Amino acid sequence: MKKDENETNGNRNGHSFFEFSMKKKRYSNPKIYIPRKNGRPSVSAKSRWHVYFYWRTEKDGPLDKLFTFRKDINRLKTPAERNAAAKSLQSALQVALDRGWNPLTNTTIEERNSRDSMLLKEALQFSYKILESSKSTATLNGYNFHLNKFLEWAKINGYLGMDVRKFGIDEFYQFFDYLRFEYVNPKTGDSLSGTSINNTKRSLSSLFGTLKKERIIAENFVKDIPKVDQEPVNNKAFTLKELEQIKKAVLKEDPYLIHIIRFMMYPLLRVREICRLQVKDIDSELSMLKVKTKTEVLSYRRIIKKLEPSIKELKLENEPPNFHVFTNLDQPKDWSDATLKSRTDHFGKRFRKIKDKLGFGREYGLYSFRHTAILDLYNSKVDDGLPQQQILFELMPITGHKSVAGIKNYLRHHKKSIPADHSDIYTIDI
Repeated sequence: MKKDENETNGNRNGHSFFEFSMKKKRYSNPKIYIPRKNGRPSVSAKSRWHVYFYWRTEKDGPLDKLFTFRKDINRLKTPAERNAAAKSLQSALQVALDRGWNPLTNTTIEERNSRDSMLLKEALQFSYKILESSKSTATLNGYNFHLNKFLEWAKINGYLGMDVRKFGIDEFYQFFDYLRFEYVNPKTGDSLSGTSINNTKRSLSSLFGTLKKERIIAENFVKDIPKVDQEPVNNKAFTLKELEQIKKAVLKEDPYLIHIIRFMMYPLLRVREICRLQVKDIDSELSMLKVKTKTEVLSYRRIIKKLEPSIKELKLENEPPNFHVFTNLDQPKDWSDATLKSRTDHFGKRFRKIKDKLGFGREYGLYSFRHTAILDLYNSKVDDGLPQQQILFELMPITGHKSVAGIKNYLRHHKKSIPADHSDIYTIDI
């Protein structure tokens, strides 16, 4: 059991010293009681083996409560069998106590003791609260979703009441393996994609990283865990033939969606950016869109001629400036009572009904239109005979990427490059 008193150690010549204080544990380490007869372990009818520990009824009080556990130890016939069973029970009780189990209530302790000794759940909630003031709503929604998934797993596996300083990389790998090999979406029956697993890890790394900055834990071990190496399966680009097929279906079944698609393909906006658009953000006279992107406070996109028909059909001239351009009523209105996620999900579900009827799988979604458009721009410039580096520089201001490396990486993930005919460089002829 850890000592409660302060201890002072100094070097032998007394020039310096340091102090440390060890906090009380709420429990003593479980021990095995072995009844003996003539100095040897006894298995007689009156000899009752058990595992015991002491508990502090008050967290700062004495170890005043004795708990004993026997399970089925005394049904075993030999000392060796009883000893093995007792050791297993001892180990199980030690794990449960270390993870925050309260034997008085038979529940996990979740109350906060102090900043120096936080439990896993409260520590991560504390970290999330700190990040609330500096992160966007969209980012926080992601953190909250991934944190809840982690806490649900931690509750099932008995980690919620564990001291956060004792929760280390080995325990986190149990969660990581659960995501990779065990998790199944209850609605679709699908396992998690590599992208989803990496996004979950990134959110939790940010939360654990904040705990390190607050000096609550010594290191952020999550950031050193390698990403899952898996090609993304979502948002695959459409071929021109598929695009024409989808256009016909959309115009027939849900024509309002054609405007969403055009805003994704021509100014290359993301669904969230489209859902943020307000009437005041569209300047028809200057042919400009004012967009709040995921990386910038504000960005400007040109309204090209291919987008003008949608601008006219939306009839925004007499609408209030703060009205959202795209809404669930298929006309401008103030939609700020709904979260950004619910707004984007609304249009995602509407498109899903159409693409499912056409037989497109889960690797296709609304974002497929943005990827389709960028690849089309790239291939058009390739057909013009431009060198790749020049193409990348010309596409950057159109796509909104901030570096050549960024757009190059994007294209690497979304296109399969096939070299041009290179017959002219051969010197052999068969």
